[in-house]
Amino acid sequence: MLAHAASSTPAMQRIAALDWASAENLLALGITPLTLPEIDRYRQLVMAPAVPDNVHELGLRSEPNMELLQALRPDVLVMNPELAPLQRQLEQIAPVVQFEAQGFAGDLRLASNQPIDQIEHGSQALQQLASQLGYGEQAAAYIADASRQFSEARATLAPYAGRPLYLISLIDARRTLVFCSNSLFQDVFNRLGLRNAWTTPGSAFGHLTVTLDQLAANREAVLVNIGNERLVQGALAMKIPVLNSLPAVQQKRVVLLPQTLFYGGLPSALRLTQLLASRLPLAEGALHG
Repeated sequence: MLAHAASSTPAMQRIAALDWASAENLLALGITPLTLPEIDRYRQLVMAPAVPDNVHELGLRSEPNMELLQALRPDVLVMNPELAPLQRQLEQIAPVVQFEAQGFAGDLRLASNQPIDQIEHGSQALQQLASQLGYGEQAAAYIADASRQFSEARATLAPYAGRPLYLISLIDARRTLVFCSNSLFQDVFNRLGLRNAWTTPGSAFGHLTVTLDQLAANREAVLVNIGNERLVQGALAMKIPVLNSLPAVQQKRVVLLPQTLFYGGLPSALRLTQLLASRLPLAEGALHG
């Protein structure tokens, strides 16, 4: 019934995205949104899927440009529930569809400490959104292809099965974000047969800010850093004491990845999967250090 409804719904052409995760998921389906907030920062921090030049800048993520939205006359507005206080005002411009790519702490399943597969949650949310917009077939094809890519990446990374990995994003010479057991990226690890060296949960977004010395707890772990590549390369070159004292650094078990969004649902999970599959096998010393 869902497939029939999706195929019989006319595809909407003028879709305004009011947040990064909504835009990321629309772009993953091949839909170019009319608008996107903070486009330059999206290109720095999300990166993919790429934003075409004809997408209109909408202003801050917390304060969409209402006058621009009114002038563009969209068919529908797609937004994160965090913008719900603006929904009545937005509905005067166009129908609103709420889209949450990831289940956060407010989700009842998380509140009751029951596990949630955030990739599955994101896949279902994407399918539902696409069906509402008339792109159900595209979403089904994307989800099927994602499943294939997860399987292929798991085979590629089989030599790393059971090997602990710290997944981090360096902040400065002393601190880093570490992605935890309740993150979207943990579900990527689960699908790829990888082991997260950080075993406790973090914030609603699945990360914690910790001091670098805490990454010495597991001496066998590979250190995988997301984003801030120049910062990490500079810190390594300058031989920052705490960073360079880590076993992973001393034994050249460090892998640098470009930025990817950590709360964008299936497209974010798939991007990390692609990056791990392409870069882990090439990392000098990462497996045998």
